[in-house]
Amino acid sequence: MGKLYVPSQTLTPLDRVREALDRAESGLSRVRGAGPQALDLLHLCDQIANELRELDRTQADVRAERVRFEMVQERLRRSQQGILREVDAGLRRAREQVQPDPSHWWWYLDAAVVSQRRWTLLRAGAVAAAAIGLLAVAVLAYQRFLAPPPEVGQAFRHLEAGRDLVEAGNLPAAMEDFAAAADLTPGDPEPWLWKGVVYDRLGDATEAEHAFQAAQSLFDTTLDFYLSRGLAYLESGQTEKAELDAQRAIAEDPNSGWAYYLQAAIDVGRGDYEQALEDLDHAAELGQAAGDSRLEALARTQRTQVMRMVPLPDLTQ
Repeated sequence: MGKLYVPSQTLTPLDRVREALDRAESGLSRVRGAGPQALDLLHLCDQIANELRELDRTQADVRAERVRFEMVQERLRRSQQGILREVDAGLRRAREQVQPDPSHWWWYLDAAVVSQRRWTLLRAGAVAAAAIGLLAVAVLAYQRFLAPPPEVGQAFRHLEAGRDLVEAGNLPAAMEDFAAAADLTPGDPEPWLWKGVVYDRLGDATEAEHAFQAAQSLFDTTLDFYLSRGLAYLESGQTEKAELDAQRAIAEDPNSGWAYYLQAAIDVGRGDYEQALEDLDHAAELGQAAGDSRLEALARTQRTQVMRMVPLPDLTQ
């Protein structure tokens, strides 16, 4: 998968696409042990996507090549954890150098893997009520905790354990983990947010308000507070309260793409896929306008997932 490969003869644009597809398919079979050279797969995907776009302008018939590229991308998704093990922190450095087009989702494998470790898009017996918003939680966690100092890593583990306990319905035990996280990282608002959410679930409005006030004091902006609390509410299954915070966030900053990203998760939970698609489109547009390539890429990726949920029309009617 080395980048110094030189073809033995001059290739036509279509030949170049086919040759790049050959190399990508071969490289995907040899990810293990590739080390930093696994990044070549991402560069090859860039090359293929860009050259297919150019060939489209010439009206060349590239249907077969597009099918192959879709298959390459599917294999890339299935191999993403192995690729990350090989490249380690090299992906972030390479992404900073390349400044990829947000539509080139393969440059954001790290964010996708972090989200998958905690949640899947579809859950048994449910319609992914929180999947999109939780992906945002995972991305925020990725940004905050990449290569953390020991006490931060330990606090993060307490937060993860607390979330699992909330999901399992063991609220008193979850509170212990969130309190431990708050003690380890007193400047981090997230443990206080979760303490507030748990107090709320337990019916203790006074303690919930105290915890939320402590959390809000640690955020830079009111918008950040609403977004983060809304995400916590969404993860804990309190959808109506999550929507209230999403609407508060939109009112606080109508140009916040993350607020519409959160709202899209709520739309999906209600089964309102058309509205979710609109909110994801708006989130992507606002991310692009703000130069937030991660938000734009995630919104467009999640839009593809939501499209798969939209029921097909009944052609028998």
